[in-house]
Amino acid sequence: MADDNGNTGTPPATGADADDNANAGTDAGAGGATDQGGDDAGLADAGKRALAEERKARKQAEAELARLRKASMSEQEKAVADARAAGADEAAKAAAPRLVRAELKAAAHEAGVPKATLDGFLKYADLNRFVGDGGEVDEKAIGAAVKDLGGTNGRTDFDGGARDRGSRPANMNDLIRRSAGVG
Repeated sequence: MADDNGNTGTPPATGADADDNANAGTDAGAGGATDQGGDDAGLADAGKRALAEERKARKQAEAELARLRKASMSEQEKAVADARAAGADEAAKAAAPRLVRAELKAAAHEAGVPKATLDGFLKYADLNRFVGDGGEVDEKAIGAAVKDLGGTNGRTDFDGGARDRGSRPANMNDLIRRSAGVG
């Protein structure tokens, strides 16, 4: 509740608190579109182009920052940073096939691909084909593979014919009688 002067009982922000509060609104507004996991479905073409340009500029700025940080490091710090980067790359490469396998299983299950079909595919598939640049799983490639495996929510009918007997006679004797016009 505010008093007569409009004070709410909390002291005003000063120093670093004021800077944090001032930047809080701009950080959420500026990064909001890119921090949503790249959901560009509702954007118009101009918005998509602007977002792509912003992402490209961000990647360039991050690369420049990394270059400047590396330039200011000592030789020992550079060696440690290189070892960390190599370890992270190796860990990502080791984990990628397991992650791809899990993504394929989930997508195949959702699309109604039989487990035996998926297991046969996974037995011979090169799972590294489904890992994109930077170690990220390529969801488009997974979707295409699941579609190629016959992934639909319905069941595939390979002969294209009807599954019911229709008006055909139940046995051969009835078929002969019907053909002869007797029964």
